[in-house]
Amino acid sequence: MNSLYFNQRNKIIYSKLKSFLFIFCLPLMSCFNNESMEGERLDLYQFEMDTHLSKSGKSINLSPQKTIKSLSQVDNGPTHLFVHSKFNVPLVKSWDISLKNKGSISAPVFSNQHVFILDSRANLYSFGLDGKKEWVLDLAPSLEKNQKTHHSGGIALNKENLFVATGFGEIFSINLDGSINWKKRFDSPFRGAPIFSNNKIFVINANDLAIAINKKGETIWTLQGPTRPTLLSKGISPALKSNKLLLPFSAGQLTAVRPNNGAELWTAAFDQSNKGEAYSIIGDFGGSPVIKSNKVFLISSSGQLLALNLNSGRKIWSVSVGSNSTPLIDGGSIFVVSTKGQLVRIGENNGEVIWSRNISGSNTSNEKFFGPTLAGNFLWITGTDGYLRKFDPSTGKEFSKHRIGHQILYRTYAVHDKLFIISKSGKIIAFD
Repeated sequence: MNSLYFNQRNKIIYSKLKSFLFIFCLPLMSCFNNESMEGERLDLYQFEMDTHLSKSGKSINLSPQKTIKSLSQVDNGPTHLFVHSKFNVPLVKSWDISLKNKGSISAPVFSNQHVFILDSRANLYSFGLDGKKEWVLDLAPSLEKNQKTHHSGGIALNKENLFVATGFGEIFSINLDGSINWKKRFDSPFRGAPIFSNNKIFVINANDLAIAINKKGETIWTLQGPTRPTLLSKGISPALKSNKLLLPFSAGQLTAVRPNNGAELWTAAFDQSNKGEAYSIIGDFGGSPVIKSNKVFLISSSGQLLALNLNSGRKIWSVSVGSNSTPLIDGGSIFVVSTKGQLVRIGENNGEVIWSRNISGSNTSNEKFFGPTLAGNFLWITGTDGYLRKFDPSTGKEFSKHRIGHQILYRTYAVHDKLFIISKSGKIIAFD
């Protein structure tokens, strides 16, 4: 083993130690700031979305349903603008399959014929659309084979290759048959998935280093962003359109750069004084930036949705709502599943809140919800309570809910006229 490997390994261990100390000290920090830990913990600010619960529904002209034959990047990157997927009800379970390890599982990607996913020990799986396992590739470093990573990493796919960023701080280029082309090691784990565009890979690691790599595995440029300790194990991805690469850093800053050289164009940030949902300690970006036309939409976990001008970064409007999922935009509306357990519909052009609805019948639930996904003219929402729910996008009315029986990690994935769900226990579940 050469000294470079051990230096890199020591840096990774140091990074993990910082995260451990941060998590360990959280209870102590709470004790210092509160005379008593007993009783109900209330938000410091009134949750504004409660005032919109009684609003009536409003008609919506959804985009046409499409048969999606591949979902090659997480949150439909690189723009993260979701598509209305074709899906026919009723909901019928087709198959399920279990991964070797549960926990920090990556979001899946889908080709014309396969599903690819990464488990918490950096095992990369290839499944057919019928659920049959085709191959498994162990990507964990040799000295860390028995360790689980606390970061999910992620995958981007093109026609020939998988580009995989792992929670052990490595990036791989892998053929679709499971053979490795190259790998690169960095000093910090990867929380989220890379994006791929114009033969370049863009990704941000847990130390907020933005990295651009070409298809041969050569580093083109890096950019250090502002950082802040975070408890999030699932990261978000950059976004790209019109020669503007948007880099979301954990301190709540979005930096726009040139994708060819990393030259900075503008920066924008969430308002740190607006902590209406008190989630700032776990990092501000709750979902990936979404680019539509000449606007970019940002969501924080601490209670802000921002619309910015893509060319200048100038704020157009803001709404006091936070989420742990990338927003969905369709039919002139933005749909957000909030960190307070509500489905919120917002006007795309002016930021007007059209209505809000409690997902589980109450906004006091401690469960987390993810989505929504637009498929078959309905909004689909998953949650750690183990249910898949279906809502009317016009009114926000819940039409049905289906018990999955497992805590769910991500939003529903609508592709190949099916719905796919990923559970925390390591199951992939497919519905026709």
